[in-house]
Amino acid sequence: MSDVSIILIGALGSALQELLHWYGLREHLSTPRYKELIKSVGYWVITGLMILGSGVAVWAWFGGDGNLPARQYLIVGAALPLIFKKAVEAVTGEKTAPDTRATPTGPKLSDYFRSSGREERVA
Repeated sequence: MSDVSIILIGALGSALQELLHWYGLREHLSTPRYKELIKSVGYWVITGLMILGSGVAVWAWFGGDGNLPARQYLIVGAALPLIFKKAVEAVTGEKTAPDTRATPTGPKLSDYFRSSGREERVA
């Protein structure tokens, strides 16, 4: 398998993970916080870089290992953003439970790491 194929399959895995993330948030997309986040160019630039970076990381990890099944590249590509978010959480000490209120200053880089889909429920 070519290097470009490995990168693209890894990136596809990461993009599918992002799609599943937003599918999990489907009930909360009408909240002001998520409406603002969806329209944020910065959030989508970071997300795109994470998707591309995951593909490159898959290539760096597996590039010289011969012909592995494409599903292995896909799954590792999907897992890398989650591992990265957890690593950032461990280093910064921030929990990833997002606040559903709109942030007055607009979305920030930290919003990418907090938008894990876990919501605080009001009884």
